[in-house]
Amino acid sequence: MLHFLQKIMKSNGQVYLKFLAFFVVILLVVVTVLLVLVRKHQISSGTPAFPYLTPVVTPMPTLSDTPEFPYFSSDYSTVGKNNEWILKNFQPKLIGFESENNSNYLITEYVDSGNRKKQVKIFVTGQTPSGKDIDKLFLFFGGKPGNGEWLTFEQLKGRLTKGRQVRIEYLSFSGQTYDRTTCQKFLNFCALASILEDQNLEGKLEDRLKSGETDNLVVSANIISRQLYEK
Repeated sequence: MLHFLQKIMKSNGQVYLKFLAFFVVILLVVVTVLLVLVRKHQISSGTPAFPYLTPVVTPMPTLSDTPEFPYFSSDYSTVGKNNEWILKNFQPKLIGFESENNSNYLITEYVDSGNRKKQVKIFVTGQTPSGKDIDKLFLFFGGKPGNGEWLTFEQLKGRLTKGRQVRIEYLSFSGQTYDRTTCQKFLNFCALASILEDQNLEGKLEDRLKSGETDNLVVSANIISRQLYEK
């Protein structure tokens, strides 16, 4: 009796092994067919078969002749006992850097009110007509006030990208005079004002920019910002 049971188990074991081998062969055939179909789809569509295995690469933004933000912002602020200092915002595209006569400039491009493409220099550091040297400029990163760094011209060149718009907070003032005691609190104001006075601009800088009268024009930057204004 024992010998008979052992014979049956042996016989059934052989059948089971044959069935298992057959099942494995069928499974391999199915997997192979699926892989071939997926590969054909991948080649024909040009897309990865398993996108979750491929790192996602975000394309770099392309530069356009049409600005994403206006060149002139209506936002401005005033400083001083009689609000004589005016800080306005100009948002041109940066196209280059230049050093001349111990002064350093951004070379920028924008479209004036007549829809003409113009270039203008932005004074950032160096010697001013007042005789005061400005060695650093504040680059504002955006977000909370004070979120930025005081940078030399060489450092600034490494932080700004050509072809991108930047916001220039530039100095202007009302009338022909200003309260010079304000300079004790805002040390660069009088030095920057001397750039305007040297050009006989006073409060006319924005009008010159909008009209496109940029020959020999220099804009005095108080702050440069990566954060742009939409209006």
